[in-house]
Amino acid sequence: MRRVGIDVGGTFTDVVLIDDELDRHWSVKVPTTPADRVIGAIEGFKAILEISAYKSEDIDFVGHGTTMATNMVVEHKGARTALVTTKGFRDILEIRRVSRHDRADLYDLQFEAPRELVKRRWRLEVDERIDAKGNIAKPLDEEEVKALADQLAGSDIEAVAVCLLHSYTNPAHELRVAEILRERLPDRFITTSHEVNPELMEYERTSTVVMNAMLGPVCSRYIRTFKGALRELGFGGELLFMQSNGGLAHPDFVEARPVVLLESGPAGGVSATTRVTERLGLSNSILGDMGGTTFDVSLIRDSKPELRTSGLLHSYTVRSPTIDIDSVGAGGGSIAWIDVGGGVRIGPESAAADPGPACYGRGGTRPTVTDCNLVLGYIDPDSFLNGTFPLDVEAARRAIEKHLAEPLGTSVLEAARTVRAVANALMAQAMRLMTVERGYDPRDFVYVCYGGAGPVHAIDLASELEIRKVVVPALPGLFSAFGMTVADQSIDRQTSIESELAALDPEALAAMFASLEDEVRADLSSYVSGGADIRVTRRVDCRYAGQPEAMTVDIGEGAVDVAGIRAAFEAAHMRQWNFIKPDQPIICVNIRARAEAETGWRGTIRSSDGTSDLEPLQTSRVRRLYLGGEMIDVPVFKRGRLRDGDRVHGPAVIEEASSCLVVDTGHVAYLDAFSNLIVEL
Repeated sequence: MRRVGIDVGGTFTDVVLIDDELDRHWSVKVPTTPADRVIGAIEGFKAILEISAYKSEDIDFVGHGTTMATNMVVEHKGARTALVTTKGFRDILEIRRVSRHDRADLYDLQFEAPRELVKRRWRLEVDERIDAKGNIAKPLDEEEVKALADQLAGSDIEAVAVCLLHSYTNPAHELRVAEILRERLPDRFITTSHEVNPELMEYERTSTVVMNAMLGPVCSRYIRTFKGALRELGFGGELLFMQSNGGLAHPDFVEARPVVLLESGPAGGVSATTRVTERLGLSNSILGDMGGTTFDVSLIRDSKPELRTSGLLHSYTVRSPTIDIDSVGAGGGSIAWIDVGGGVRIGPESAAADPGPACYGRGGTRPTVTDCNLVLGYIDPDSFLNGTFPLDVEAARRAIEKHLAEPLGTSVLEAARTVRAVANALMAQAMRLMTVERGYDPRDFVYVCYGGAGPVHAIDLASELEIRKVVVPALPGLFSAFGMTVADQSIDRQTSIESELAALDPEALAAMFASLEDEVRADLSSYVSGGADIRVTRRVDCRYAGQPEAMTVDIGEGAVDVAGIRAAFEAAHMRQWNFIKPDQPIICVNIRARAEAETGWRGTIRSSDGTSDLEPLQTSRVRRLYLGGEMIDVPVFKRGRLRDGDRVHGPAVIEEASSCLVVDTGHVAYLDAFSNLIVEL
């Protein structure tokens, strides 16, 4: 089977091709085309076919991840959206709710509320009511709904979100409203809250379904355009999209629920790391993905990625199962600048792909992290992307001198060193928040780094957090694209129960789980090819009575054990908050089920450059590099020329097409049997 993974990032579009039978791979990077990301993705697909000598019809599978959905929310470029909600609740999007994710805003005297997702004139009400137990307290007036539909028909509204009170307990009114809207507005995107997020708490449910509506028409056009472009090239295989939960999904599923794409790109790297760490027998890993615009950090604990069910995106609440990823604006393209107090700052603004860092020679004039790493010798201007993308060192120097060195009254070298130190501090803090704040000791984890710039900063970050082992997988600069080829298909479902755990009948709870499992299994079965093995895992959201937010814990297979659920919740609560309340009732908020079909590649990618007779370890050249406060000469090794067991003693540079690793003095790097670079600190 021949599989292609495509990851559309902010700066580059990465493409990886895997041939299962030959156990070979090919990879390529092309610039992302921000104006129309389909163009860059298709150019990348064509490029991988050219270097591999395959034809489109030879490809069996394409997995695609993209930052498109996130960018649309951040840049407010989603579809023009209307909201239909229960009378009296039209302003819930502006009232919002302060959660633990944004509680700091309470003390911000300059706080600016985020831009409204839906203009007030298009937040429409219907006079109906279903109570918290699912009983119809006031019937739906269908004529009123038809009048709203006629009002929308004469507008430029492209999408309609329907969110009625307590629809998670009884969706009858939402279903009928959606049915009427689809009859009268057949060309508009209609989405309902009970389909997207059937959970308690009206603001979060409303925000999520509105975001789904905003994304719907644009994502649908993207998916159909991309799919059509592939078909025109002769591709007749299977196309799947990476979801925020780390699993792949059919285009039809994603078109109906585009909110699952919000962490699509970064999720690919987490899926790939899960496969790598499984092979290495590593159960706890910190993941650092440093790309062109952000540094994304996540965790694998007990061999499974950490997940969350709710989060903030640009101050908007989204509830959808998502790999727990925190991002800071410290990517390679993040712009360095000086604040009013004379301090060096980085991001969140990025040079992105156009014009890109100053060293790209595309018109960029402001210094970025990449420009500073280039001046410091951490990046080779002549071997970047295997020499296909030469970098302009003098342009980087000019940008640093004008915008940083001269205002600070220091040298270009010192200014570049300062920017690198600030970037490292931002990333190290993000790693601490992901671990220490949640009750984990980073010293108990291995650091797995990827992204084009990830290995460039890896040793500094590991040293700062006292992590003793660093893993740099094969193809680190295209690792998320590789993740698209190894991820499995998956679908998540949940049911709201909001009941005291001790009062739940184990048999009744088991029956609810069985029903949910049957539902999610049937959903996934409708998309996967016949014969695929589908497994289902179960989770529960719990909280102490009186707490505003729940914690999600895994429960095992077999009989439902209420005592086991309590024990799992208390263990998680103790780890994160350092206390439990044995006498406090525990509320079971939601039950969850995930169906997964093992469809991803299970092979091992190799980093060799294809040479069969590798010579004994030798340097390719010497590079000037800033280490220990001065520029020194260090040997450079080609990663593709390393053999299993070769050991590189620092200071040294290990270079490859998509990235490079700087091995500091006193550290040792070696290649393992699976082509991963391991550094012991």
